[in-house]
Amino acid sequence: MDDTDDVEAVVASVPGAALPADVVAWWRLDGVAATVWIPLDFAPLEPAEALDVRDTLVRVAREEAARSDDHAAAAEYLPGFLPIADNAGGHHLLVDLRSGEPTFGAVFLWDHETPELGVPLWDSVSELLANAAEALDDAHPDLASFTTPSAESPPAPLPHPVDWTAVETWLGSRLPDDYKQLADRYGPLDIGEYLWIHVPCVRKDHFDYGDWLRETHRAARIAARQLPEGERPAVHPHPCGLLAWGHSRGGDVLFWDTSVSEDPGRWTVVVQHSHPAPGSGLLPFHRYDLTLTGYLRHTVRAAGEQPFPPGPLLGPLLGPLPGSIARTRYLPTAEPWTPPAPTAPRLTEAERRIAMETGTGLDALRLLSPPPERPYLGGGTWEGLFGELGTRLPTEYVELMEVYGAGDWGEWLRFLTPLRTGERRFVTRVEQVLGAYRMHKDRHPHHYPLVPWPEPGGFLPFANSYDNDYLGWLTAGPDPDAWPLIVWPRHAEQGPALADGLIDTLLAWQRGALVTEGLAGLDEEDDPVEKAGFDAWDDSAYW
Repeated sequence: MDDTDDVEAVVASVPGAALPADVVAWWRLDGVAATVWIPLDFAPLEPAEALDVRDTLVRVAREEAARSDDHAAAAEYLPGFLPIADNAGGHHLLVDLRSGEPTFGAVFLWDHETPELGVPLWDSVSELLANAAEALDDAHPDLASFTTPSAESPPAPLPHPVDWTAVETWLGSRLPDDYKQLADRYGPLDIGEYLWIHVPCVRKDHFDYGDWLRETHRAARIAARQLPEGERPAVHPHPCGLLAWGHSRGGDVLFWDTSVSEDPGRWTVVVQHSHPAPGSGLLPFHRYDLTLTGYLRHTVRAAGEQPFPPGPLLGPLLGPLPGSIARTRYLPTAEPWTPPAPTAPRLTEAERRIAMETGTGLDALRLLSPPPERPYLGGGTWEGLFGELGTRLPTEYVELMEVYGAGDWGEWLRFLTPLRTGERRFVTRVEQVLGAYRMHKDRHPHHYPLVPWPEPGGFLPFANSYDNDYLGWLTAGPDPDAWPLIVWPRHAEQGPALADGLIDTLLAWQRGALVTEGLAGLDEEDDPVEKAGFDAWDDSAYW
């Protein structure tokens, strides 16, 4: 690559700036291949090419700035950067030549479709070259050495750096360097259109890293308890527990085994296989003698390659994944995740005793699950609903709805909007549910023993779960206040009516004292006060 005149021309072309010493040293090396060997599928530019490309980038930025203010900043700062590599997608790696800036010498990704630089991919060319050397070492493969960025949705770093010190403090553990490097350079990642790698990021109403870890670890603890005692893995935050980092479209969950070593770089992968086929040799929590990068390398592999232990890596019917990498589609605008600040307990000790033990009725329920300031019922009236149904509804239900309105309890049980008018009104929802029940009953009468409303004693649903279980009344007798509650469970045989009224049933369930099919139970490590709650709806809600 050495051409002293070209290097000197580059140095002379940046008045008021400086060419980093590691760039000069690199360009003066002999025999540097002009092929794709830099991570992210980049090939190096010769010094003369670098000048030409920079002139082109600056010219285009200025032309775009004349048409749009979005490119004005780029037209100003681009002359202080120098391209050192490009790829087939038209992107470039730029070195910061601004000697007075904190990022002097750092390497940035320039996406020709986005005028912002974002955060550096590498702090220096020296770091870039060291990373490239690791990628070329079979023992430490880099993702770029065996994958290809998607043309439609290429991976991209988060708009701001992850605060790894804060994340690791919140976790109570350091994380593997290859994971942190992957997260910094690629952001949330989809590999082979099958495997998601989750990084510390957040997108409102779509993904929160901290929430995902808590729920994933909770589900893993529950699953582990179904195994013989000697086969149950510990799960974070337990010491040396499994720590999640991804999952697959097939429902497999991927963890590190933190018990392997005090050095996170030596942690190996454990996969919780969702449906291991009999005879496949896969265990419910299958251990692989591979680090994160090694596991990914063997997941994206040639047909003749086999990982250790032998066997498929993501399921008994799945072969090697294609080597495509893309930005996770549901996280296109994700931001770095910040650990939540410590907060005081929601309830005092005295309030907690009332909510969990001594309190009764609505007073205790209000403490456990605070109601909204403005309950949403819909635009109709109770008299109108009773007239359409041909019966009034239990007084306790009306009182509860006047306090809470429509919404979901404990992120599980959804109460239909009672007074909505129009096509989405309460009676329409009830008729849809009972139409499905009649169809099932005609086909399998022994499994569906309830009589649908409006037949005497018929089942009248008013709430459903996120898994399509239904809660309703058996409309037996002329007095609605005497109607018993019953659950129609989706994944179990029909059980008997519940013993208590609606408010006591909700209170017992949220306390963890009621266990019945169709109502999701608490795990033994759950805090009922944290898991309880009510999320109120408005008119935009489907139900």
